[in-house]
Amino acid sequence: MTLAISISLVIVALTIWMHSLGFHYLTRLLVSVLPVLVSSCIQGAYQMNNQLPNASAWVFIVGFQVLPFLLFDPSEKKFRLVSICLNIAIAFCYEQFNQWIELAQIPFTPPIQVFITIAIGLLLVIGLLSAMDNIFVKTNKENIDLIKRVEQEKEEQNRSQEKLNHTLEELNKSKIEEEKRIWAAKGVADIVKIMQESDDLNAIADKALIYLVKTLKANQAGLFLIEGNEENQLLEMKACYAFQRKKYLKKQVAIGEGLLGQCYLEKEHIYLIDVPEDYILIGSGLGDSKPRCILLIPLLANDVVYGVMEIASFKEFKNHEVTFLLEVGENIAMTVRSIKTNEQTQTLLYETQAMAEQMKSQEEEMRQSMEEIAATQEELTRTEEELKEEIKVKNEQILFLEQKLKKLSPTTLEMAIH
Repeated sequence: MTLAISISLVIVALTIWMHSLGFHYLTRLLVSVLPVLVSSCIQGAYQMNNQLPNASAWVFIVGFQVLPFLLFDPSEKKFRLVSICLNIAIAFCYEQFNQWIELAQIPFTPPIQVFITIAIGLLLVIGLLSAMDNIFVKTNKENIDLIKRVEQEKEEQNRSQEKLNHTLEELNKSKIEEEKRIWAAKGVADIVKIMQESDDLNAIADKALIYLVKTLKANQAGLFLIEGNEENQLLEMKACYAFQRKKYLKKQVAIGEGLLGQCYLEKEHIYLIDVPEDYILIGSGLGDSKPRCILLIPLLANDVVYGVMEIASFKEFKNHEVTFLLEVGENIAMTVRSIKTNEQTQTLLYETQAMAEQMKSQEEEMRQSMEEIAATQEELTRTEEELKEEIKVKNEQILFLEQKLKKLSPTTLEMAIH
């Protein structure tokens, strides 16, 4: 018994030392095996030949079998299995311990001591089982708390993921909107560049229409500008792209006639998805088909409509494309207004120059007339002077004759008369 206790103390000291060095798995394995080893040594020492094993020792051996379950976590199955196998092997080696350990005399064990020993063993087993149950309850509670924490962390991760997804979605939307803005800005810049290439409305209208159809991947388009005076205004086609012959031949539309005239009057764009069967057809080598949608854009600048742009397509236009076309329509309207203003200014300039030349010609004619009048006036003055001189001479002659007559006698006068 002294030897067993001494060995046990040595093993306990060794276990504590090894545990301080960090060999936790090994120390727990020794602790789970050591009580069974000591109990088996006691069993072998007290057992006599041809006698049954000591019941109290077996109570301790069986009770200590729960140590592997207490010292090792369920996740450490390998260490638990090794310690259980070692305990079972040690428990059934009590006969070998009996051969190794010989007692000169078996001490007498009173019945009360046997009862107390058995009671202590049972209490030990019950205590170990209670401790194991408390450990299981505590472990279960810890596991539940751990699960709750994991679930909370998972919920937080889900919320964080949702926030991240929402942020990514917003960033994606912002990216898409930015790409749309860049696309529209580039398109408007290209249209402005086309508008600045020439002062010929027909030329720039053709280029702008071709660019818009290709950019929007549309199929047909036409651009109509207002022509005529206020009393007799018409929408006249200035450019077209892939219009069928019947549509193309109709180059003029009266104000208020059809969708074009309505768009002009209302000053609002018209987006038509349900296209009438007889409105327009898109022709190709395979035949004619009705477009999916029609978009009419008023060329509006400063609340004045300068024309209407009509685009037909097999695909529906998106909101940013409609907004882009409205901005393009405004730029085209401003260009049309500028060109027409320049034309009017040029016309007025030509008229002013013509009037100036006409006034210059009239001034020359007046100058010549004034010269002729002056010459005539000089001639009249000279003639008047001559007449005055002649009248003066005549008057003098008359006066001389009157004086001469006065000098003649009456008899001579009568004779002269007769």
